[in-house]
This record gives sequence, structure tokens and C-alpha cells, in this order.
Amino acid sequence: MLKRLAGIIIGVLMATGPAAAFQCPLLIKQLSDAVATMNRGDPKVKEGQRLIVEAGKLHEAGRHADSIATAEQAARVLGVSLKLAKMAPAQEEQVRAAEERVGK
Repeated sequence: MLKRLAGIIIGVLMATGPAAAFQCPLLIKQLSDAVATMNRGDPKVKEGQRLIVEAGKLHEAGRHADSIATAEQAARVLGVSLKLAKMAPAQEEQVRAAEERVGK
């Protein structure tokens, strides 16, 4: 019984990581497109660009929940609304926990 439960938990964790991986490039593209229309000399835009780069690095490192949370932080700084793809509840939970780690 315990082995079966452990197998189910590992399966869920493995499924949520790759599924969230596609979200990062989508958000980074939305942010990059928005920044292209903004005044790059604005301190908020510079901070937003820094966060976009950081989100890309986190994505490349496989830290997708942190990448999404960082992209959402960049969106708040830039005043941009992001369109997220639908996520499973477990993925949403991972992103919310990551937001707390990266400092909303």
C-alpha cells in the first residue's frame, strides 16, 4: 500500500513538471513583446527586463514553477496582463509556493 502511494505521488510530481515547462516560454514571449513597445529607459522597464531574463534562466534550469512566478513578478512590475495556459491544480499550487520563494 505504501509503495503504491509513493508511486502515485512520484507520478503526479513527474507529470506536473513537464506540463508546466511549456508555460514559461509563452509568458516570456508575452513579456518580451510588451517590453518592445515600452520606453527602455524607464527604471520599471529595466527591472522588468531583468526579471524576464531571470525567468528564462530558471526555465532553462528546469525550475518551471520559479520561472512562472518570476514572469508573473515581471508582469506586475511592467503593468502587463499575462495570459496563462490552463494548469492542473497541482501546478498552480507549485507556482503559488514558488511565488512565496521568489518574493511575489
